[in-house]
Amino acid sequence: MYSIKQVSEKLDIPAVTIRAWENRYNVVTPTRTEGGHRLYSEKDLKTLKWIKTQIHEKNMKISDAVRLLQASPPEPAPGPPSSQNNKYEELHEKLYEALVNLDTQKANQIADLAFSLYDYEEVFHHILVQVLYKVGDEWENGSISVAQEHFASQFIINRCTQFLRILPVNPALQKVLAFCPEGEQHQIGLMVFSLFLKKKGHDVIYLGPNTPFEGLAELITLKDVSVVAISMTNAGPIAKVEDWISSTLKIKPSLRFIVGGSCVKDCPKPESKSVTYSLGLDWDKWYDSFMR
Repeated sequence: MYSIKQVSEKLDIPAVTIRAWENRYNVVTPTRTEGGHRLYSEKDLKTLKWIKTQIHEKNMKISDAVRLLQASPPEPAPGPPSSQNNKYEELHEKLYEALVNLDTQKANQIADLAFSLYDYEEVFHHILVQVLYKVGDEWENGSISVAQEHFASQFIINRCTQFLRILPVNPALQKVLAFCPEGEQHQIGLMVFSLFLKKKGHDVIYLGPNTPFEGLAELITLKDVSVVAISMTNAGPIAKVEDWISSTLKIKPSLRFIVGGSCVKDCPKPESKSVTYSLGLDWDKWYDSFMR
């Protein structure tokens, strides 16, 4: 995501022109931070660049360019070449090396480069999450220390948390409570899922790992929560989670739950219209059927 200043510098288009195209012609519709500042996606940049090309290279009026855009949007950028995974892998390896060397400056430079090249969801899924998995594996087999594992994990969580703060909220959409139950420390899956919902415009109350059930029902009522997302990587808390869901539904029958994590696949799944289990299915398909 880019600020209007960054877009202006990248495309050599004055910020006042970008705002005019946006306000008069709805060329792009950027998201906004809680403070009201515009944030532009890679798709927005491609659209603005295309408009500029029509005006400056083809001598087209802005109104004509907009009509052409609406009638026949610019072709999407070609899909990633076969070497795309290698590009992810290169950034993945460089970031891992910087993190295990406890080099904050280098790690931030690599992460900034990744976010400038790819959409933030790509960076999370293909780079940050993969680095976190590798860090966990290397710690378990004794290749890196506890300090290195904690440093790397905290760096990645901090990066994710930044986006949870700045993505705008649509108050008309359902409010979501997201947490890992007591005894569950692995939160990256929950974090990425929360970012997915936040990008859709949902207000996500993110409680993170190792959250006790005590007081959650009261919080749900106080904050008028409509959806609860729970993530687990081990089956230990599953019985307590199911008991808590049952008791909470008695308090608020309209509440809906999504339970996910690597342990869910092999766990018993009581049938309930109020509960969905995430088994690695397409999140957009789930969203269309569950959240609309």
